[in-house]
Amino acid sequence: MNKQIHTSKSLKAQDGKFENFHYQLDDGERYLLTDGEADWLFNWVKGKYVIADHLIDNIENTDQGCVYTMDTIGLGEALDDDGMFPKAVMLSDDSALQAIMFYSACEPIEC
Repeated sequence: MNKQIHTSKSLKAQDGKFENFHYQLDDGERYLLTDGEADWLFNWVKGKYVIADHLIDNIENTDQGCVYTMDTIGLGEALDDDGMFPKAVMLSDDSALQAIMFYSACEPIEC
């Protein structure tokens, strides 16, 4: 298993002017949600959107915080079920988690 845990800070440090494919994570890679992303998940979309169920089902609570383990097919299906593919509802476009979803989610018809 990949021991590295991506963070918002580590990913945003790689941002360029154009495409930011460093947000494209493969199945099994892990990402530590920011406090704001966790707040969005647990206080705004939990119980209301499929994306919340998907994330919660794939999150491990660690000493560092909420760590999501990438599932590209499940992510794409959840976003599609919410009618928002390739973005999550009510999540800032400035967040690393939104960029991860945009670059990583597998479109269901392509999976």
